Amino acid sequence: MPYKLAEYHGDTLAVPQLVVSHLTQTDGDTIRAALYLLQTGDTDPRTMARALGLSSVEAAKRALQYWAGAGLLVNDRGGAPIPEPEKPQKIDLANLNDPYVAVLCEEAQTAFGKALSRSEMQRLVGLYLTDGWQPDVILLCCAEVARQGRRTIAAVARELIRWREAGVETGEDAERYLRRCKQREQWCAEAAEQFGIAADALTRWERSAIARWHEEWGIGREMIEEALLRAGNKTTIRYVDGILRAWRAQGITTVSAARGQGQLSGSNILATQRPAPQQPAAASAQQPLSSRDWMAMFDEEG
Repeated sequence: MPYKLAEYHGDTLAVPQLVVSHLTQTDGDTIRAALYLLQTGDTDPRTMARALGLSSVEAAKRALQYWAGAGLLVNDRGGAPIPEPEKPQKIDLANLNDPYVAVLCEEAQTAFGKALSRSEMQRLVGLYLTDGWQPDVILLCCAEVARQGRRTIAAVARELIRWREAGVETGEDAERYLRRCKQREQWCAEAAEQFGIAADALTRWERSAIARWHEEWGIGREMIEEALLRAGNKTTIRYVDGILRAWRAQGITTVSAARGQGQLSGSNILATQRPAPQQPAAASAQQPLSSRDWMAMFDEEG
């Protein structure tokens, strides 16, 4: 059925030819970021990540760097798009009247099960006063790194950087992020059991692939098991990922549909049925010439 462009009388957005020329050179999120920049002029990666529903703040930063390199953006400061982090300043804990400071230090020590040194307390309070983290988020992070066995403020600071890249800013964001991490750990443990490997042996790419199966593709345990059956002796997560990717491209979302699909094509051609065994040669062809009944053969032909 032919289509034509409908008449539109609302607001319009002028898109430079520079952006159009990159349509086939980059991914959809980067193109969406360009349209967002043209519409709003906002170059804050945090608000961009939220507005576009990007996977993380880091994804927004990569899009900004891409368009800066392409010439759509100009860096006024003449440096890298992401400034170097400033060194933490010393904080005079004795002269602080903020009640949250005492709560932070006390609760962090409780979470770690040990006393903090003065320098550690200064770094902890700096996360709140200098880096702008809310006290409840800091304490949630302290509890999480303690659960992982990393009971230092340096570990908390590193973990909070990852949280911020994932879009965590408030206590609700942190709780939602932790729930997602817990769910991903469960998925990885289940998948490791299916593949017959230890969960702690999974690489970062493999963990990311398993999370993508569940979160983005809606694939559950049954589909993974079916893909493992198709993989034969190639039971690696990367190979099964290729099978699941091929099924998704063909619109196959259920086990029954996968079983009715037959062989895969492309880079994942798998023999779902063994070839039929070759028929043995005729008995007469296997007998030596001296033992054949030549008279009977001539009688049949006559």
